[in-house]
Amino acid sequence: MKLSTFCLFFSLLLSGATAFGQISEDPEERRNQGQAPLKAQTPTGEPLPFKDRLRFGGGISALNFSPFSIGLSPVVAYQVSEHFVAGLGVGYTYTRFGRQFYGVPITSQQYSGRLFGMYEILPAIVPNLFAHAEISQGSYSIKADGQAVGNSGSAMATLLGATYAQPIGRLFSANLSVLYNFNYTNDLTNQQLYGSSPLVFRILFF
Repeated sequence: MKLSTFCLFFSLLLSGATAFGQISEDPEERRNQGQAPLKAQTPTGEPLPFKDRLRFGGGISALNFSPFSIGLSPVVAYQVSEHFVAGLGVGYTYTRFGRQFYGVPITSQQYSGRLFGMYEILPAIVPNLFAHAEISQGSYSIKADGQAVGNSGSAMATLLGATYAQPIGRLFSANLSVLYNFNYTNDLTNQQLYGSSPLVFRILFF
């Protein structure tokens, strides 16, 4: 191999290794300087790879024992920038009312999906307080002894409000949300899916 070719190859290899080092540089180095860890970039300003911005989590959306009810709400989110998070989530809730319909057990199943965005409003004054916008679609069905009884429905919700995120790690927080459902109506479907009020209170971890 000629000396010039070797020098060119070595220069390319070195530059590639340098670039990789910048992207992979630990964004938590700011902790040593008394600052919050970076979420979307390295301390040198390079954007973090896609996988290093993903956030996973969720929560239990319902847990009762009389009647028995349990719900799960997994979430996948992406740290778009230092102050903006976008994500999607799904939900499932199962409720068993017991033998309240001519001695036949009644069960209810709810499904939902949502897209949301959270933007940190005033990070320099009130850190971790986000404006929260969300679109949700939900449906439910009720069965008696495993057979549909005709009670089912679906509804869409446009939710706006605020979320306070208490950091647990660089990309993990306990998120307390207070949202208002602008599509809420006082009918059976909305009450079944979103409760008896247009206000939605939620705690999720992601």
